[in-house]
Amino acid sequence: MRCAIFALTLCAAPLAAEPPLSAIDWLSESLSQPPRFVITPPSPLPNLWGNHLIISSALDLVSRDAAGLLSTDITGFPTRLWGDMPADAVIAALQNHQPRGVIELHKLYRNILLAQADPPIDTTTHLSPLMVRIDLLIELGAMDEAETLIGLAGVTEPEVFKRWFDVAVLANRTLSVCNALTKNPDLSDDISVRVICLARGGDWNAAAITLSLSASIGDVERPREELLIQFLDPELFAGVENPAVPDPLTAIDFALREALGMPRPNGTLPLMFLSVDMGLQIPQRRRMEAAERLVQSAAIPTALLFAAYRGGRPASSGGIWERANAVQNLDKALIGQDDVVLADALAKAYHELGEIGLIPAMAEEYADALAHRDCTDDLASVAHIVQSLLLLENTPIAAWSDSETENESDIEMARILASQIPVLGLSPYDDPILTAIHAAFADQIPQLGEYDQNKLLVESGNIGAAVLKATDLLSDGRSGDPAFIHEGLFILRKAGLEDSARRAAIQILLLPLEAP
Repeated sequence: MRCAIFALTLCAAPLAAEPPLSAIDWLSESLSQPPRFVITPPSPLPNLWGNHLIISSALDLVSRDAAGLLSTDITGFPTRLWGDMPADAVIAALQNHQPRGVIELHKLYRNILLAQADPPIDTTTHLSPLMVRIDLLIELGAMDEAETLIGLAGVTEPEVFKRWFDVAVLANRTLSVCNALTKNPDLSDDISVRVICLARGGDWNAAAITLSLSASIGDVERPREELLIQFLDPELFAGVENPAVPDPLTAIDFALREALGMPRPNGTLPLMFLSVDMGLQIPQRRRMEAAERLVQSAAIPTALLFAAYRGGRPASSGGIWERANAVQNLDKALIGQDDVVLADALAKAYHELGEIGLIPAMAEEYADALAHRDCTDDLASVAHIVQSLLLLENTPIAAWSDSETENESDIEMARILASQIPVLGLSPYDDPILTAIHAAFADQIPQLGEYDQNKLLVESGNIGAAVLKATDLLSDGRSGDPAFIHEGLFILRKAGLEDSARRAAIQILLLPLEAP
């Protein structure tokens, strides 16, 4: 009935050219104002094409599955990342991996998704490894990297365009993608995309007619049809109960529901939808919540999280507001000269951020400033915190190294790992985790039954699969099985990723509290 009413309104009189006042900024106000890009590509990713997001031709003479943003010099991976693995096996390995645990493991997984590498030895008939990598980056919330990889692949066919549109509609930058569709209509036969782009271009009459005609021949599913009608003419649905959240919830469904101010689904929002909360116009609490989760998944630069923490005076106490308050107080204490205040602020921030696994982010943000402070008597109580933060960032700790610290054996081992001092001559520790780490860096062969298989992956040049296996073994961090820690670190070292193994070991040693 709603669709019929909507169609009758089309026949009775032309729709007004002005967009409805209740439409969201990114589809209405953007008609008169260009979109604001609030999430910048993290270093070392350059702007590969300026303001032009289309690359008109695919990579010449090279399979697009070789496309990547990070060179072998940056990742430490070999060019033949997957050895002799067929494409289907590469896809399965990527899709079956669930990144969790210490942040270094998230970064390794992200590097695999972004690596420049030779393509697998064959091609698949249904899905390419590049498309899977893009899908997984979107799932992680790494929208800028996904969009850059799409550009490198070349937006010349529908399967690439679909992913680009999903990123664009979630990241609030639909202008280029809609212009591309106008120039090449064959890129998509999705009526929803056409309707949104017509509205985005200001042609609301054409959008309404396209939707009505497509619905009349069954080209649009009923739930999506009603969402699009409501977007084009919100007043038609005034007082009508909101429709149920679709399952699965697609990027277009989510964007339309956000445009109409509908409630979000219950529970934790998937990472891919969090980019909509990173805009400067978004309330601070939502922006901080989104930034915390995206930093935990290594999807955005740490600086964006701390910018969110500093985005306004904390509106309340407890939870996320307590973390924002701790960060702002630490900022003030670092500017001041009162070491007693600084010690209290450091301890508070370390506790608050540590509860949700954000100590690596704290280290990245504050290590440089702390490295230039002297360890006074008033700061002695937090010397172990400062040492941990400096070690996590591989920053010299000379000014703090003579201080007595808590967990001295952990700090000692972390110092050794960070400074690249050989551990072959060290005696094993009583702590099973320290013993496992010592064994990994002393080249002691793991005894687990899976080791032979993992060793074969390395020896056959299948570094990608070996790294994924190693990160699975290390994913439980300090609470994991010491034998798993031994083998995981050992594999990373044998795969040529010495620095990554050391960083992971330091994080396991110094970060007993990890994000879920």
